[in-house]
Amino acid sequence: MIASPSRLRYAFIPGLLALALTLASPSPASDKDSSFSLVQGTPLSSDALARINASASGLAGEPTSGATWESTSAWKEYKGWLDSSWSRLDHSRLSAMRTWGNSELGGLRSQTGSVFYPFSGPDVLYADTLFPNSKILLMAGLEPVGTMPDLARLKEDGKLDAYLAQVKTSLFTILAASFFKTKDMKNDFNNQLVDGLLPAIAVFLGRQGHGIDNLQYVTLDSEGMLHPRGEKSGAPGVQISYDGGRTLLYFQTDLGNDGLKSNPGFVRLMQHLSPGVTYLKAASYLLYADYFSTIRDGILDNSVGVVEDDSGIPFRDFKAKEWDVIAYGNYTGPINLFKDDYQKDLADYYAKSPHSPLPFGSGYKFNASISSLLVAKKK
Repeated sequence: MIASPSRLRYAFIPGLLALALTLASPSPASDKDSSFSLVQGTPLSSDALARINASASGLAGEPTSGATWESTSAWKEYKGWLDSSWSRLDHSRLSAMRTWGNSELGGLRSQTGSVFYPFSGPDVLYADTLFPNSKILLMAGLEPVGTMPDLARLKEDGKLDAYLAQVKTSLFTILAASFFKTKDMKNDFNNQLVDGLLPAIAVFLGRQGHGIDNLQYVTLDSEGMLHPRGEKSGAPGVQISYDGGRTLLYFQTDLGNDGLKSNPGFVRLMQHLSPGVTYLKAASYLLYADYFSTIRDGILDNSVGVVEDDSGIPFRDFKAKEWDVIAYGNYTGPINLFKDDYQKDLADYYAKSPHSPLPFGSGYKFNASISSLLVAKKK
């Protein structure tokens, strides 16, 4: 995500599997906190689940038998745009990310099934591409969860054209440049047509070929425990079960120190799910600031590894006694908006240490030739 320099704002099997953190190997999370469990709740009806998956497929530009919207010129145009954009994205970035992840992240993948992605917005795509074996994907941002649209109902109400146009607008930057802009998300995912992040999440799940098994609205309390929405106060979120055993959790929560003081649930949930691997991309250099020290410490304490571009945790915080850091690509400094966050020590590390090329671009400098990535592994 991309934020203002002030940094004060940032950005088909029915039934829910009753997963506790006895998650499938290789995740050792259950050894740390066997009391934690996901919300079990009431499974969606087969009809409701079918509508959700049909709409998710429609949003992903994928055909669905009997879908009424597929005959409209609006959906055909939307599908054509998404197919073309996805083809370019896969050719320029995703294919290389899959190959690189298989080669370079195998050791971290084998240590845990928990992936932490703070400051994610709805970006399931990049985390899922690098960590396709995750059992739990924990995400957070300031944007609301929203609701899952019913494309058939939108067509009946004469709103489908405008809705698809808005989704197209909201996806443009991440498909072209690899990140969402925070200032755009405030409008793109909080308006009269699209009221939250679920449509974008559905696009990525559908396009990656993931069928939704269940969808539950949940709340994250201050102890890091999950509850059905409305039972307790806390951060609103969504729990999506997919692929017969994987879970996505997204919470609307402030990860600044004041926000975590009011509700420390996100960091405590990281503790319940630990050890995990943290992924940071286009994180607005927020973790450089003292105001985000709580989440920064939470990441370092609860992660066996961190995969990040230079906008994540400063290089200086990966102490040599505790972390091995492998550098990829070329560190060419921040974009002009964040020019004050240049890391001389990181530049020196790149200059003095052998490092491998990065075959894809990621983050604000999304061209491969000027993009950098660090893989930090806890000793």
